[in-house]
Amino acid sequence: MRALVVLGALLAVTAARPAPAHADPSNTKLVLVGAGLALPDYMLGVTLHEGSHALAAELVGASVDELHLFPPGRDPHVNTFRFGWTYVHGLRTNQARAFFYIAPKLTDTLLLGGYAALAYTSAWPANRYGSLVLTVFGTGLWIDFTKDLFLFAKTTDVEQFFRVTCLQGWRRELPARLLYAGAAVGLGIVVARGYEHTFDRTPSAGASARAPFLLPILQAAF
Repeated sequence: MRALVVLGALLAVTAARPAPAHADPSNTKLVLVGAGLALPDYMLGVTLHEGSHALAAELVGASVDELHLFPPGRDPHVNTFRFGWTYVHGLRTNQARAFFYIAPKLTDTLLLGGYAALAYTSAWPANRYGSLVLTVFGTGLWIDFTKDLFLFAKTTDVEQFFRVTCLQGWRRELPARLLYAGAAVGLGIVVARGYEHTFDRTPSAGASARAPFLLPILQAAF
């Protein structure tokens, strides 16, 4: 699902943007490469999400019983299809449980903060492939952060967070969800900035003179 959303976003931007200079890869080629990046980005996203749960549990003194990353499948403990799952024991307080449940959202926010620092400064890669990698990565983070906004199952991380923090009932949950929605919109604007950098390039002498740049951490990640 996440990979399909990333691919759909890339296709939508390609249809709306003019072609870049001849020296650069075309938008169509970038979309094809982006489609190839969607699978590793999904795998990285599952690792970050479930790993955040596991790390949070360790930080509050709990123990990790099971950490399942790949492949996606039916969780035997609840007989439900999941992309990944983490089971722990030893979360002794509601504060510890709240931190455990919200940990992936904190990771998404932290990494998207770094993404914003690149997107709104001259540090954004001049190389279009490097720009594409960042855009796909940022899109995946945003999807992971936002998805619980549209899900009301009691097993989602956000619903579990609301439960242990007593943010239940519409008088308490509605303001919390509005705050969550506002954060999702704000982070979406940040990710959209990356799409502008990647697909809306105006050729110039200064741009062509910039040296290609690709973050080493992303080279290693993919």
